[in-house]
Amino acid sequence: MANSQPLPGRIIALVLACAALAGLPSPGLAQAVRNGPLPAPLPLFPADNWWNVNVSAAPLDANSANFISFIGGTTGLHPDFGGDDTGNPPGIYGMPYISVSSTQPLVPVTWMEFGDQSDDGFPGRPPGYPIPPEAKTQTKWIEGGQSGQNANSGDRHMLIVDRDNRILYEIYHTHWNAALNRWEGGSGAIFSLDSNARRPETWTSADAAGLAILPGLVRYDEVFGPDPIRHAFRFTVDFTRGYVFPASHDATTSGNANALPLGARLRLKAGKDISGYLPYIQKIFQAMKTYGLIVADNGSDMYIQGVYDTRWNNDELNPAFASLKASDFEVVQRGWKPTAAAAAGPLDFYTLGPCRLLDTRAGFSATGGPALPATVPRVLATGGLCGLPAGAKALAVNLTVVGPPGAGYVRLFPGDGEPTATASITFAAGQILSNNAVVPLASSGSGTLALQSSTAGVHVVLDVMGYFL
Repeated sequence: MANSQPLPGRIIALVLACAALAGLPSPGLAQAVRNGPLPAPLPLFPADNWWNVNVSAAPLDANSANFISFIGGTTGLHPDFGGDDTGNPPGIYGMPYISVSSTQPLVPVTWMEFGDQSDDGFPGRPPGYPIPPEAKTQTKWIEGGQSGQNANSGDRHMLIVDRDNRILYEIYHTHWNAALNRWEGGSGAIFSLDSNARRPETWTSADAAGLAILPGLVRYDEVFGPDPIRHAFRFTVDFTRGYVFPASHDATTSGNANALPLGARLRLKAGKDISGYLPYIQKIFQAMKTYGLIVADNGSDMYIQGVYDTRWNNDELNPAFASLKASDFEVVQRGWKPTAAAAAGPLDFYTLGPCRLLDTRAGFSATGGPALPATVPRVLATGGLCGLPAGAKALAVNLTVVGPPGAGYVRLFPGDGEPTATASITFAAGQILSNNAVVPLASSGSGTLALQSSTAGVHVVLDVMGYFL
């Protein structure tokens, strides 16, 4: 039975001590959690994001057969994830990620390789990455499994999700330098989970292609969850040449014109029979048909990356993946982006009673906080909100800015588009100001719109008053 009476101080101390001895989170304290909760809605990033778009009907690349032949048609797939590695030193298979709250302190990272292409902090927030102090000396917080102070070889990716502020932090070659009392990394990138913003052209991230890593990993919770997997997977090939959208950076290892560029996408052929596999493996392979595989880095051919988890059964995964060959795949047209046909003729307008789509003053969520950062677009999925139909083409909205910390403007534009040149509202510091606007929704039909602020820490309220169909 629940007891609403306050606990005496001696009992609280005993509870905390027992939790510490058991290795459990202390009640009421913010905890960094390995492979912990991710912020909804899932999959990570907006529906229009390249990780999440359906490529089952995307056009075939004219050079598809030659690309596959260059990899080697008989090359089998390999699940580059699993549980513990009992080698010497012991390690792990796959990449762990870390889930933290907004109270996790930010610590600076010194860049040792690609400092001019790395993010020191998220726009509008103090510099630093929310790295838990346990990672300095404890294992399994970093790819490879060794502690931060162990300078073993490998990519040593560290992936951190601020689940409250909806921010993804990723570091390459992560290392704790005890002698200099600082975290070091080869490169680092920070992504808003509510944005489709790419890295600047020619920039890397924590990955060679300039992409985020976590959204492309095979995760145990989604494989064994009730819903289909709704995103592409990250994979590697031995030789690459150049890059294409959505990648922003190349790490060319071959001059052969048939070497895949970073950012290229493979798709498991629709006619490949996957019915004989275990149901959870069918689920993974179906995602390869619907969303595909994106070339993210140089590495072993046809290695598919996933999250470290001791529950994976590699005695089932390894032979199943190996039975799929490169020849079972085809290459989607390089640089492909989804498009939708323009609406024919004038649109009809339908009124709605005023209904709130977004209020950043509310708690952290996909339709609430945090406040808008500077320059980084926030993409809002309107589908299912306020009774809006799936086929809506544009919205009539009222945009309100509440007490901004400085002067600036906010732009509204389609969720799969680029920011407009015209501001939807301009404001001075401390104002409460509203303006009506009509904003087209994403041309892909996903029902998303985007907001971009010139000023960090701006709270906005967005109400819909009608839609065009």
